Amino acid sequence: MNETEPSKPLRKPEAHEVLKPSVGEAMPGVLQYGVGAGRFEGMEARIASLEAHVDHIRDDIGDMRLDLKELTKTMGASGAGMREFDSRIDSLPTKGWMMATLLILTAVICAVVIYIDQIRHYLGVVPPPSSL
Repeated sequence: MNETEPSKPLRKPEAHEVLKPSVGEAMPGVLQYGVGAGRFEGMEARIASLEAHVDHIRDDIGDMRLDLKELTKTMGASGAGMREFDSRIDSLPTKGWMMATLLILTAVICAVVIYIDQIRHYLGVVPPPSSL
């Protein structure tokens, strides 16, 4: 507001207006915030309920810790199994080794087919007579 403007007078409630109840009056047992005019009815029951919930939370956290310990043991055992599995996989032949073996085997078979007559002659085996 500017200093030149006259201040507005505070409005007084009229007699026929219905005043809204405060939070504490509208909802008994609910704490009010502010100037310390809170309500404390049923506070012990609410605190007891919260304490019971905290006890359940502690139990759940304890169960979670036990589950985590079991999971850690299981993961350690499975890690050892995976290391053994990896070492077994490492001992398997590689693609390069398999291709080289296949190529050598193919070359040997082709050589036997090409030089079959010389092999028979060297071994002293007589070829069967041709039926032409």
